[in-house]
Amino acid sequence: MEHPHATLRDRRRTETAFHIQFVTLDLIRKHGLANVSSEMIAAEAGISKRTFFNYYTNKEAAAVGPASGFEETALAAFAAAKGRLTDDIADLLRDLLQSRPAQKETIRAIDEVLIHSPSLLPAFRASMNIITDQMTALLTARLGPAQEKTAAATAELVGIVLIQALQLWAHDDGMKLEDAMRFLTGQLEAIGGLLAPKA
Repeated sequence: MEHPHATLRDRRRTETAFHIQFVTLDLIRKHGLANVSSEMIAAEAGISKRTFFNYYTNKEAAAVGPASGFEETALAAFAAAKGRLTDDIADLLRDLLQSRPAQKETIRAIDEVLIHSPSLLPAFRASMNIITDQMTALLTARLGPAQEKTAAATAELVGIVLIQALQLWAHDDGMKLEDAMRFLTGQLEAIGGLLAPKA
């Protein structure tokens, strides 16, 4: 999945980063985290050890994959948006996913690896925290400083629903990414409806 603002060099670097990630996850699935080394990953990925370290500091970082986060253009678009909050959040997340070559196999591999290597959970959570921290800042700017706590709680909730949507998409071979986005938007609206005061 290509992002319209990415250069060819950016796309190639992103593809290589995700290739290394998938190779790392596959090796961990086969051999266990403790038995996988950066040398093994580099050899399996068809790259030099030096190239591996140009992308990741260690095997744990390679398992997590490229740094998460929204691009500047997406942040600016959300800041300028005047639509429904759920729609604007969905647009922001859609841009995030379009900027990364999402692969169902990678998400499935992550799910499997985390079952057998729970020590990686903090690293994956830290990666997700980058997204929720950015979302908190965006929502605080939109709702006002007095709503910072609400913005933070909403950002955490959006993160949970995003993970739900991606896992649903990854484990359903017939499901398209846009279907996952509709699920995400529907979940946010359903939660909002449950929490809204009755008339």
